[in-house]
Amino acid sequence: MPVLLASLSGGVAVSSPAPATAVKPVVARVLDLSTDLAPFHALCAARRGEGFGWMADRRAGRILRAPTLFEDAVKVLCTTNCSWSLTKAMVTRMIAAFDRGGAFPDAAFLASLPEGRLRDELKVGYRAPFLHAFAARVASGALDLSTWEDPSRSDTEVMELIRAEKGFGPYAAETLLRLLGHHGHLGLDSWSRKKVAELRFRGRPVKDARVVRLYQPFGRFAGLAFWLDVTRDWHDGREKLWP
Repeated sequence: MPVLLASLSGGVAVSSPAPATAVKPVVARVLDLSTDLAPFHALCAARRGEGFGWMADRRAGRILRAPTLFEDAVKVLCTTNCSWSLTKAMVTRMIAAFDRGGAFPDAAFLASLPEGRLRDELKVGYRAPFLHAFAARVASGALDLSTWEDPSRSDTEVMELIRAEKGFGPYAAETLLRLLGHHGHLGLDSWSRKKVAELRFRGRPVKDARVVRLYQPFGRFAGLAFWLDVTRDWHDGREKLWP
């Protein structure tokens, strides 16, 4: 089976020759190719006067994802309550420990690591027991992540499934919902709260409910409009590094 290697800096490579039938589904997932964004772009065009038109013009909205949902979930867990630089360091140490030419570790490998090693060597901190339990449930089959990807499930249903896993609070769950194509929630954190305040409220901190009302007209795409809004400078090339 081919391994798609995707670095945090955006590089992608296939570890070994493989038939297109094996590679195409992985690439489609990473690049979010199956999502129909036409309804979202229509909403953006209709709100051009409020600064959302560029999203339609650029056909923006596809979310870069990992080759597997397990990798996405672990990386999101590593973003909780810490800086982006610390997240990258944790992920880099996981990949080094796995030692498979840059591939992200699978559930079986992370489940095999004692909590002490996760905490002290990979330095995942308080996440160690949550990461170990999550990996063990996925590796054993007790947790079938395909249930999170079931397109027939609503935002609320998927949210409940994610929140049932220890360590995945509101922010982590809403961020994973975004990666799963469920955009009914914003996934607010300290960085995005500050950014939306600068962009939309003249730098004044506002309550989350006020931010939610701002993007509410986008309906099921509210979270996508919010995310593109606060990351516009990434698209414009005005910010060289992610937060």
